[in-house]
Amino acid sequence: MSRTPIRQHNVRPDTPDLRDLPFRPNIAVTPHAALFPDIALAVKNQRDTSACTGFSLSLVVEYLLKKAQREHAGAVSPYMLYSMARRYDEFPGSRDEGSSLRGALKGWFKHGACAEALWKTGLKMPLVPDQPENDWWLDAVNRPLGAYYRIDTQQITDLHAALNEVGILYASIDTHPGWDKGNGLKRKRPRSFADGIFTIPVQAGMQSGHAVALVGYNDQGFLLQNSWDNDWGTGGFAIITYKDWLNNAMDCWVAQLGVVTQEHKILAASSTLRTDRRGHVTLAASTELRNREISPFVVNMDNNGKLSDSGLFRTCEDDLRALVEIHLAEARTRWKLGKQPIDVCIYAHGGLVGEKDAAKNAAEWIPMLYDQQIFPIYLMWETDFYSILKNRISDAAQGVPRTAGTGEGFWSRAERWWNQRLERLLAKPGTQIWGEMKQNAVAISGNKQSGAALLYNAFSGSAAGKQPVRFHLVGHSAGSIVHAHIIDALAAKLKFESVSFLAPAVRHDTFDKLVRPRILDGTIQRYQQFHLTDKAEEDDSTCSPYMRSLLYLVSESFEGGERTPILGMDKYFDAALARLENVTVHMSPGKTSTSTTHGGFDNDKPTQQSVVRFIKKT
Repeated sequence: MSRTPIRQHNVRPDTPDLRDLPFRPNIAVTPHAALFPDIALAVKNQRDTSACTGFSLSLVVEYLLKKAQREHAGAVSPYMLYSMARRYDEFPGSRDEGSSLRGALKGWFKHGACAEALWKTGLKMPLVPDQPENDWWLDAVNRPLGAYYRIDTQQITDLHAALNEVGILYASIDTHPGWDKGNGLKRKRPRSFADGIFTIPVQAGMQSGHAVALVGYNDQGFLLQNSWDNDWGTGGFAIITYKDWLNNAMDCWVAQLGVVTQEHKILAASSTLRTDRRGHVTLAASTELRNREISPFVVNMDNNGKLSDSGLFRTCEDDLRALVEIHLAEARTRWKLGKQPIDVCIYAHGGLVGEKDAAKNAAEWIPMLYDQQIFPIYLMWETDFYSILKNRISDAAQGVPRTAGTGEGFWSRAERWWNQRLERLLAKPGTQIWGEMKQNAVAISGNKQSGAALLYNAFSGSAAGKQPVRFHLVGHSAGSIVHAHIIDALAAKLKFESVSFLAPAVRHDTFDKLVRPRILDGTIQRYQQFHLTDKAEEDDSTCSPYMRSLLYLVSESFEGGERTPILGMDKYFDAALARLENVTVHMSPGKTSTSTTHGGFDNDKPTQQSVVRFIKKT
């Protein structure tokens, strides 16, 4: 007696999103009375995994490729599509627990779809190969998604229209015990509806969601292709009645292939950053391709400091190995350094930054540094606390009464009173938000599995990393907190050629404990700091309706409501530090930095140029 196969039913329904584009049928296309698939696709077997979203989407991709006559026999990796789906669903952990259709489509849209031969099985990303033609990450660029539209599952006529226009739909359905009646039938693949295709009998009970491809229809219902091997149903196919569909359908999408442009083709063959004849980095114009190009230089971390497995950028230990052994080695060759030291700059952004803003910032710093023959590593630890902070400030401001009056100095007194009231009101929630952000910053170097520790291991364990390297740290705002703790964690193992802090949000006492001793003993060869004048700090309305800078808010409110000296505030700057021979200080706005706000330093051109000059001053 054959054992009943284990079936996983773990598809999650798409969460409502008003940004979804609804499908609108082409009125010029008249639906056929019945539609049987015109292209035969291989029947897949997901076995006991929860990867049905990846398997059914791979059928969609393969069908569209064959219909467009782009690829006639190539199979697409269902595991890559499933892994990307989980990235955008952002389910915690690495367990195989299912995904949603929208998550899988987002993954395809942002990362493409690779050949099955390059990612054969499992959730874990394959190791980065030495040759670009064997790299799933690059190969996936060749199969982009164009547009995708949500179809209302209750509109049968729209589903008919979409199948007539495109030929295949991506769907998820709540299953029931009737699906199990298709197990072990071992019928031949159908060639038409006349072949007596298995119809799923409607039965009571629920078994959760499952993803399939809808490939046709007749007067009874929709023809679906499953991923439970060809001994289920009629050679892997079944009819789901319209009544069953209307009662149990979860989500349905129709997709269109994207155009493979010249940029796609060039990128698919590029093993590292592309440069022009002058040696300057060339990034793709589209955001998705741009992020793909800079991704190898981004070390993305979760809020526990460990390497991230979700979002636009995902980093695993093998990516760190490839960063050093492939990309660093290629840069050394391009720049003809031989046995000379290579400058490596590790940049940490501020702590209130979201993923999209961090990606945009990385796309500015990475090519800028690379153009100057400085190898860039961008620490991405996006928290997006800024949106939370702005909401808290706005809420607090609504509870503060407006003052009225006239006379000399009234407005300055009123502004001071306003700021002080907000500082008091925000002390408790602000301390919680800022405290959590600081914990995230500390965690980046907090243990053996933290991002900074693994990055150090990648350098120390690689032949390319053991060649002469000069390390430089650049941190903006709370990025200075990240680097202060990295310096403390690695001071016994490394020397830092230079450290540059831009509007540092690290506490003065933390800096004095962790960084200043390393400046004095030479662990940090050279240190420079950029900060606003006190007037500019007072006039910075970044945190509006609070009328001073973020650092003032942190200093006066977010450290437990007690006034706390912050390193990047001119009023607390230690003149004795500036007098040290290996320390340079820049006041902004000025010649070397023209930023007038706390958040403006990281994209201020004079500041960037000053950082580059400081790094190259060896």
